[in-house]
Amino acid sequence: MIKNESGVKNFWNGFLAGGAVAGLVLYAFGTKNGRNGLRILLSFSEDLDNNIHKIFSHSQPTNTKKTGKQQGSILDTVTTVLDKIQYASKRT
Repeated sequence: MIKNESGVKNFWNGFLAGGAVAGLVLYAFGTKNGRNGLRILLSFSEDLDNNIHKIFSHSQPTNTKKTGKQQGSILDTVTTVLDKIQYASKRT
């Protein structure tokens, strides 16, 4: 008879992963340092659109092709993509 032992290994891996996640959640919501970290993370995520614009505004503004035409900056490209995403999310 063949024994199936993979279920036991998967159980302990899942048990350890669940314990780690539970520990992180308890730390995040149960301590002052964890709550401060969550506040910082939430404030960063709320301003993510502005942060992306700040990051890409420091990049090189233009590139030229062999044809001599000037391409738009990376910031313009990112702004266009973000505008399309916002427009698509408002339509649905």
